[in-house]
Amino acid sequence: MRLNHAHGIPPGPQVAGTMARRRQTTAALTLACILLPGCDWLAQPGVDARREGNYQDGLRWKEQGRTLQARESFYRALDVNPHNYHAHLQLGDLYRSDGSNQVRSVYHYERYKELASRQAEGGRFRDQSADDGIRNAKVELARQYANTLLNDQRVAELEAIRRTNSLLTQQFNLLQHQNALLSRQVASLTNSLYAAPNPAATPPPVAFVAQERTPQPHAPAPQASPAQGPSTPKAATPTPASRTHRVAARETFSSIAAQYGVRPAALQAANPRVDARRLKPGQVLVIPQK
Repeated sequence: MRLNHAHGIPPGPQVAGTMARRRQTTAALTLACILLPGCDWLAQPGVDARREGNYQDGLRWKEQGRTLQARESFYRALDVNPHNYHAHLQLGDLYRSDGSNQVRSVYHYERYKELASRQAEGGRFRDQSADDGIRNAKVELARQYANTLLNDQRVAELEAIRRTNSLLTQQFNLLQHQNALLSRQVASLTNSLYAAPNPAATPPPVAFVAQERTPQPHAPAPQASPAQGPSTPKAATPTPASRTHRVAARETFSSIAAQYGVRPAALQAANPRVDARRLKPGQVLVIPQK
């Protein structure tokens, strides 16, 4: 049974019966032509293959837009006359136009040019439409295979990225494990340093030695002069107690000096090691007397 050339589906019972009868008729005519010399009408140069019935059916199906039936008719025309290059041309056009099989389109175009060149005078034949059809079919084939290759390349790149990502994840996990080990070692060393006593930091005990005190001879008390009268002891001048100030936030030398009623220069002189431009909260300043 002949299969559908477009989809590989066998035709219906009615079509199959018609095809069988046509094959039987063709076989009978072929046998008669073989037995009767000079009866090969297919080889006669005056016979136009475009008048064959299957070819004419294919043209009518093509005009109606029924591509499947048109292909079947043109293939039957080739069964009747394998040298019908017009049927090859029509099949090439059909396959190229619907894009179902560009490889078959190129085959039928090439077969059309080959058979037409054999039957042309002097073997010179050229059909620009067939050349254009071959070129367009090959371009479409290249595009289809390029898309396939591009998709394969993308799949390979995605697989490489996935493997790289997996490797980086493993390295990251390893670094995290090493970091955890180092953190535990640092914590252990820190605890051991704080727990162990430091002999150098402990000052040695101070030994107190009792010393004998030698009595000093008492000086004779001064005799009071009768003219001067009794002497009175002179009172010591009291030393003013030093004052201090703890620096608060946003305080300056000028604000502190104004608070205590002293000059900034005197405050700086009383604190020579303090930088007036770099006061820090919590520093202790000595406040001079007014």
